[in-house]
Amino acid sequence: MEEYIILGTIALLVLSPYIIWEIYRLCRSIRWWREFVSKPFVCPNCGLRFYTQQRFIRPIGENKAFLKCPGCGKRDLCARPYDFDENE
Repeated sequence: MEEYIILGTIALLVLSPYIIWEIYRLCRSIRWWREFVSKPFVCPNCGLRFYTQQRFIRPIGENKAFLKCPGCGKRDLCARPYDFDENE
């Protein structure tokens, strides 16, 4: 019985850094995603300015993403508006 406790303790010590690293990566990616979708996009087809509610987005660079417009319903490469100021 004691050897199982020792083996369990060793396994926990060995796996702890990996578990902590995975939790850190998950939190970092969630924070990045929330920041990315908190800024508006503009549809190149109809010109609608919108905030995306999509769960699966394909970002292409810092200011562009492949999104579906809620106005016209077309999927296209949407960018940030030219008059968008991040300091506001």
